[in-house]
Amino acid sequence: MIIDFDKIAEENIEGFKGGKGRLSTRNYTDEKARIMYSTLRPGASTGRHQHVGSFEVMYVVSGELTVHYDDREETARVGQVHYCPEGHFHWVENRTDHDVVYLGIVPALG
Repeated sequence: MIIDFDKIAEENIEGFKGGKGRLSTRNYTDEKARIMYSTLRPGASTGRHQHVGSFEVMYVVSGELTVHYDDREETARVGQVHYCPEGHFHWVENRTDHDVVYLGIVPALG
């Protein structure tokens, strides 16, 4: 199955999960997973949230993503993956002056 994000309408979300700034995303969702091709704009962040009943994998396509994972801060660069296991907290931010593009995958467990 091919998922063509160019054929999925882009949604612009201000303050995703209580964060700040704009997240632009094109999402494919079915009963098994949510697959998101997202752009976090300069200065934007997501809100801190916990993954309950699932996990999230974020692959950085372009830019540099600052990741807050539980009580740690990490930097994910192009070609790297941030993994937030079930039960953990995370939030991400773009501290740069250019867009950060990433592919996020959240499977439905159980």
